[in-house]
Amino acid sequence: MQVVAQLTGYPHIGPNRELKWALERVWSGRLEADAFASRAAELRAAHLAEQRELVGSAVDDFFLYDEALETALMLGVRPSGLAGSPFELLTALARGTPQREAWEMTKWFDTNYHFVVPELDQLPTDLSPMPWREVISDPEVVWPILGPYSFVRLSKHPDLDDSELAQAVGAAIGAFVRAQPTDFRLQLDEPSLGMRLEAADEALRDAAYEALGDLGRATPPLVSVQFGSASPATLLALGRRGFAVQVPLERVAALRGTDGWDAQPEHVVAVLDGRSVWPDVFAPVRAALAGLDDGRAVRLVPSTSLMFLPYTVAGEELPAGFQFAREKARTLGAWVAALNGGSEPPSAATEAVDWPEPGALGRRVSRSERRAAQADLALPAFPTTTTGSLPQTSEVRALRARLDRGEIDQAAYDAGMGQLITDAIGWQERMGLDVLVHGEFERTDMVEYFAEQMDGFLTTRHGWVVSYGSRCTRPPILAAPPTISEPMTVDEWRLAQAATQKPVKGMLTGPVTIVNWSFRPPYVPDDRLFWAVARPIAEEVRNLVAAGARVIQVDEPAVRERWPLPTDDAEQRRAVYARGVRAALNHVFNQPAHVQMHTHMCYGTDATIAPLWSDAAVDVASIYYARSKEDSRIQSFYELFEDGHLQIGPGVFDVHSPHTPGAEAMDERLRHFLGFMEPSDLWVNPDCGLKTRGWDEIERQLGDMVAAARRRRDGAST
Repeated sequence: MQVVAQLTGYPHIGPNRELKWALERVWSGRLEADAFASRAAELRAAHLAEQRELVGSAVDDFFLYDEALETALMLGVRPSGLAGSPFELLTALARGTPQREAWEMTKWFDTNYHFVVPELDQLPTDLSPMPWREVISDPEVVWPILGPYSFVRLSKHPDLDDSELAQAVGAAIGAFVRAQPTDFRLQLDEPSLGMRLEAADEALRDAAYEALGDLGRATPPLVSVQFGSASPATLLALGRRGFAVQVPLERVAALRGTDGWDAQPEHVVAVLDGRSVWPDVFAPVRAALAGLDDGRAVRLVPSTSLMFLPYTVAGEELPAGFQFAREKARTLGAWVAALNGGSEPPSAATEAVDWPEPGALGRRVSRSERRAAQADLALPAFPTTTTGSLPQTSEVRALRARLDRGEIDQAAYDAGMGQLITDAIGWQERMGLDVLVHGEFERTDMVEYFAEQMDGFLTTRHGWVVSYGSRCTRPPILAAPPTISEPMTVDEWRLAQAATQKPVKGMLTGPVTIVNWSFRPPYVPDDRLFWAVARPIAEEVRNLVAAGARVIQVDEPAVRERWPLPTDDAEQRRAVYARGVRAALNHVFNQPAHVQMHTHMCYGTDATIAPLWSDAAVDVASIYYARSKEDSRIQSFYELFEDGHLQIGPGVFDVHSPHTPGAEAMDERLRHFLGFMEPSDLWVNPDCGLKTRGWDEIERQLGDMVAAARRRRDGAST
């Protein structure tokens, strides 16, 4: 049996985020286009070289911003009237321009990665690689692209027929591949093929792959199915056409001997968890592959691209055993060597931890009673606020870096942060905002900050993972049920509230988001994880209430994120997930009537998860809208509660763009929501936090936002 290792994706941001810095320098005008192109070529070469060293081959997934966006650009997709170089087009569609808003951005399946949603109004005819993705003549390098079925399922094309689009994309990819040398190796990323397929979905799949045609490759093209699992029918349909389809290790025993398995030109088996930092176990791999030799190569891959992991554990102060991307790839190579007759790889064990069962649901007083108790906040109609963070400028980062280097002591750092907070309060008052925030300058990240203050979490110094474009986060590791020994946010809130007569929000990240944006322990049910983190977060809410906070926001942008995908086994897993979300949110939001409890929901939130909030008793929710311009989620949440309408602030501008759509566009969005919302229920706020923007940018954006709110207060009809 010939066993080979292959990666289906690797972190392309760079071990020290080199691509991030290059992108941000060229966007800011500090790097010329030619110099950026040269730098990108260097980073791409290093990206491939590292993989070759680890597993003997490489996947050329060097996307500058996002695979879905760049696949669309390679297919010639762009709005009419938009011109420029390939990189200028990418920038315009990802970040917007003063004349045009960016394409929508949403979550990639059940991850914290955001992809840009392509928008099409005509069928593509051919495919031309981006300059930074020109084909490299090397039979050990695999060239990936979003597959035709998933491209159709993940894009917006309201005026195009699905089947015609699938055929057009398939034909364009097929023509491009046939023009390459026969040793050119192709990877079609088809995450949507891992979902449950109905008859119409199977017809669309077949139309796409029929249009691809015979590609004439020396090595069968690999169809990576990185979420869910391809059905036996998909294995059969694609295998007969010469495509090798990825299957999870746990399905090998059931598939062996079936028509779909026998149709495969090669066997592609996912044996490592590409999204977990815990070590994988080799024994089940050897057992599953025993006696598999049927004359076809067996290609071992991780379950997903390793882009969802940090680069390496080297230099981190972590307990032994954890593995990031480099270590996972090296493990994959060692396993293949063992299966090909080499020495047995060392086994890894993880310590068992007890996780608590969720508690019972409580009941908060009715919505009308809460509104009466909160009336003394004396907020105007269409109250304005932000969703929490303000710009994390070089001054903020420098202060944090000086503390890390020991150049200043904690007292000097606290004084500097205190000045930033009081300055931000004054700035918000001058802007005319109604409910203020302290700015979150002390927080590197909305999850990491709390993880660092709770026992039970492990954090890293360099464990960066791409969230979108050039933006990265450092997900903590949830290793044990967390606890707190002292308040985490009260001092900053007190300082901010002392500087103003207006209400200042206490700002927390919710338990579901903390769990979903952390590396979670394997084999622990969702409900136990959510409840374990809900306990210290609810304790911190009580700390803020005791300190006098009247408005408290508990951000939950990631409730939708890990909602089990629509696979064949989704029903049981969704029941566990829903039970955990309901218990955790109920515990956190069940607070005294006079405290106005807010939440924030971001990209990926949709109407399907609204029922999970029905026991939360939240008073106000800010929900993203501006980038998607789709309001079904907002209507669902508005009508969710039996005791009255939820107050909602639909995002009126996209914080991921440096540009403002203008007061008129924001006012038009408010008028749209007044079509089904009562004026007393409508708040005015951005889509998301403002930490990635500059002060000059948000002054324009928030200035237009406040102007739009004042138009509504004045009853303007324009």
